[in-house]
Amino acid sequence: MSASPVSKSPNAPLGDAEIDALADLVDLIDERTEVPISLEGLDGFITALACSPRAIAPEEFFPVLLDRPDGLATVFEDAADEARFLALFNRRRKEIERALAAPIENLADPKALSPLVMDWDGLLAELPPAEARRLQDAGIPPYAQLWAAGFLLAVEHWEDDWTLPLGSKDEAFVDEVLDPFYVLAAPLDELSPEELAVRREDHLALALWGAYELREFWLDRGQAPRH
Repeated sequence: MSASPVSKSPNAPLGDAEIDALADLVDLIDERTEVPISLEGLDGFITALACSPRAIAPEEFFPVLLDRPDGLATVFEDAADEARFLALFNRRRKEIERALAAPIENLADPKALSPLVMDWDGLLAELPPAEARRLQDAGIPPYAQLWAAGFLLAVEHWEDDWTLPLGSKDEAFVDEVLDPFYVLAAPLDELSPEELAVRREDHLALALWGAYELREFWLDRGQAPRH
């Protein structure tokens, strides 16, 4: 694999070329592991880490993300690829953490969290018809489904951390905030007519605001990662 561009600054947000480079490295991981992984799903997983009840270290979360006891240790054959992946991953993680910590009034704010969600309709529109049909026949996930599933992977694996006293108003609050994530992650044929009537972009907006609310909730309880 050829070297991909990586900024020397560990705090710089990822540019378009670096997002493409990270996507290529994620595809390489997907080829070498048993669990399907995508850039979109990875981004959702990182977002959950950024608003979780406690800080989770790489030696704990990579085995969960990749479903491998040794985590990232033996995934890459080339040490340079692993180093590039970690550099890009950590910069994206810091970018998400900064976004969730920023005071914003709307999601159009340049400082707001912008998830790496694939615009499948836009991609299909740009492809030659035959290639677009092949892609559709292979199966295209609904908008933001992979992102929400990545987020919920972290929530459900560390369920004990997220558990609150049964019947408390706090438990009801967290369940309500997580609901848009479950709507996005669910197969379309499992959604209610009311859920299907809402645009997926609007469900995603609710989920994004939910990430902000969860971070503040755990901070108010004296929990949440300190960055």
